[in-house]
Amino acid sequence: MKFRKSIKLNVTAFSVFFVLTLAACAPIQLIAPYDERIENGVTELQKSTTAFFVKIERQKGSDKNDYQNHVKFYDESKVSTKSLLIRASATAQNKKTEGQIDLLMQKYNKLEEQHEKSGLKINTIPTLESSFNQIFRSILTLEVAKKELKEKKKGD
Repeated sequence: MKFRKSIKLNVTAFSVFFVLTLAACAPIQLIAPYDERIENGVTELQKSTTAFFVKIERQKGSDKNDYQNHVKFYDESKVSTKSLLIRASATAQNKKTEGQIDLLMQKYNKLEEQHEKSGLKINTIPTLESSFNQIFRSILTLEVAKKELKEKKKGD
């Protein structure tokens, strides 16, 4: 009886060891994979936002009455940002990218609110553009790092 218990215990121990060994060999992914559509979408948003700021600078600022002339930019930016957010949230382990895109959406909302209430003063444009570029850079840096990781895995 003791002999049977001993064999049963050894088989159980070996089974646990075998499963743990297999699990250790399995690849672990702690972050979502690279998404070319997110990279391209963010790059397009960055270009359109830069074009917007260049236009505002060229006209020496934009008062609240001029806001109506830029509603299309705000609408298109929101649509693009929301689409990117939905895409990012559809991928597992993509909270970092989701958070950055959400931050970008908040930035567009604040910019539009400021533009509608008091306009955009020429001297604030460099700071506003820089804050947007910081977010764009952050999102793109993460996506490029994911891309490099993907290419590195292909080479292994």
